[in-house]
Amino acid sequence: MLTRDELGIVHLVLNTDCNAWDLPKTPGSPGVCRFCYRERNRVHTDETTVRRVIDRVRAESDAHRVVFTGGDPVMPYDNHLEPALQHAQAAGFETNLHTNGLLLADRYAALRDHVTLYSLAVDGPDEQSADWFRGSGYFAAFQANTALLTADRRRLAFNTFTTAASLAALPTLAGTITGLAARTAVEYWLISQYRPIGRANSRKADLYAYDCEAFTEAVAHVRDLLSGTGIQVYDQPTRAAEDPYPFRVWVLADGTVTADLGSVAAPSNTVLGNLLTDGFEPLVRRAFTARSTAGTSTTTTPEKEVTTP
Repeated sequence: MLTRDELGIVHLVLNTDCNAWDLPKTPGSPGVCRFCYRERNRVHTDETTVRRVIDRVRAESDAHRVVFTGGDPVMPYDNHLEPALQHAQAAGFETNLHTNGLLLADRYAALRDHVTLYSLAVDGPDEQSADWFRGSGYFAAFQANTALLTADRRRLAFNTFTTAASLAALPTLAGTITGLAARTAVEYWLISQYRPIGRANSRKADLYAYDCEAFTEAVAHVRDLLSGTGIQVYDQPTRAAEDPYPFRVWVLADGTVTADLGSVAAPSNTVLGNLLTDGFEPLVRRAFTARSTAGTSTTTTPEKEVTTP
């Protein structure tokens, strides 16, 4: 049995595609979500299999939370999201829905009673700055979602991607998040810098890469601003080749298990096997061993194990 200290959070991927690029880019923007490595859906499963996958994770771990991520799990087709959330909740997991929120209102009624925490992406405190990253109309959708969720007293978290230019707006965005925290519970804010993860792209680097020290200083200032609010502020800086990523496990809804083994140069997560045939605990312990052999640590802070959409 994997203890909670060994693996507190598991990421469940129902689909790997996302609807964000349906929005048009704003004037002056390089394009919608250009920092992301998009891919078409590569998860094919059924409701029964999703339930079996969740049961296997529960049987072999004391993980306390399942993060429903992707891609974006709130897509306009049946990816078994509602029954998966219900089953995970019934199995005793907290459920974190990690979404851009563009289609959240359409599925909210069926989701609301089975989601512990809603993680929303927002990259700026106003329409001009936020839409530059994610497309025309994104900030309006974000505002509508936060109005809906705060009125319903849902628990929130936020994810923010940055550029050198957008760092200056973080204090204003901190004010926005503090305002939302006065209306409902806000658990954390994850702020990220460009991460090439083995698929370096010079154009993306020109747009998004900048000095890591500037990022660290900006996040430290935000932490000071939010001191005493109870909101945890986490950071994902750009890492050098010798700096490992935090250990994280992804479970695809067909049972495939993948993990970050620490290498910034790796082009993708390592595929460990399928938990329905190989077991969940043995696969994760295999990842522990591989990461230890590489000279990195498997110790992580569970709340930091989140991903941006």
